[in-house]
Amino acid sequence: MLYKLKGYSEDWIEKRMRGFVIREELTDEWKKRGAEKDREYEILTTEISKATFGVTPSEYKKLKGLKRENLRDHMGDFEG
Repeated sequence: MLYKLKGYSEDWIEKRMRGFVIREELTDEWKKRGAEKDREYEILTTEISKATFGVTPSEYKKLKGLKRENLRDHMGDFEG
């Protein structure tokens, strides 16, 4: 509902919701393999970002001109 109020399209909202499910499946798998602390999830996320985009999530946010916004909310179809 929040995304709708912010003016996002139904298509965008549907893709974003699928992204939540995929991220949850990924973090569940990491948990099964022994990740326990937030820092461990952060390290794994950073490594995926560097391998995929060549930059860390914080560097990517800077490239997109984001400050406090959620990076995944500002990714296109080919990014996230």
